[in-house]
Amino acid sequence: MLFWRGEQLAKGGICEQCEEAEGSVWCMSCTGVHAWCGPCAVKAHRNLPFHKVQRWNGTHYEPTSLMELGFLWHIGHGGDPCPQNSSDPDPDESSQFQMIIVHTEGIFYCPGSHPNDWHLDLLRQRLFPASISKPKTVFAFAVLDHFLIDALECKTSAMSFYQKLKRFTNNAFPERVPDRYRELMRVSRLWRDLKHRKWFGFGHDMEVDPGDGGLALFCPPPLHGRFSERGEVSGPLD
Repeated sequence: MLFWRGEQLAKGGICEQCEEAEGSVWCMSCTGVHAWCGPCAVKAHRNLPFHKVQRWNGTHYEPTSLMELGFLWHIGHGGDPCPQNSSDPDPDESSQFQMIIVHTEGIFYCPGSHPNDWHLDLLRQRLFPASISKPKTVFAFAVLDHFLIDALECKTSAMSFYQKLKRFTNNAFPERVPDRYRELMRVSRLWRDLKHRKWFGFGHDMEVDPGDGGLALFCPPPLHGRFSERGEVSGPLD
């Protein structure tokens, strides 16, 4: 019964924030039941750009996105518009700089500002760009870590992992989701190498590159002797 109640119009159809407009939007990723109008949903998710939202169409909720509700992600200024740009950005005009973001929640379209100098700002937002010059695809740090653990523990191939993300995005029509399999293969190799360098102390602008065996785990050989119950070596092995 509670499952079906989640398919009904929440909060009596009134926006819980402005308490004036129709609360036709609810978020599947937020905890609890909420109802917002489009502008208030965008404000509530200012720092949660990867949440999945749905909109009431009169009979049921249908999938939509924060971008379709007018969300514009300002990167590099803590979510605020660039202080050097006095004019208010138009989400429609920013669509020419649209970026595809691969996240654990799925694959998202996200509009933003001009991408010429994005790569450093994207890294500060924990997003790994697929290219340095004018990136159009980025991967969240979380999804790259997720892929490494899946490959290690579940032996998941890159193709299967990306197919799973496509299902998270659009389970009915996964073929409509952009294919970024090649980008995942390239970025995951870079990510794995950077993680290894960090774990073994090759970072922080060090000029020394890893040598032979520099990224290998040290495995000491076993001691040649007999151990007593107290862990003491009692004599050599025969």
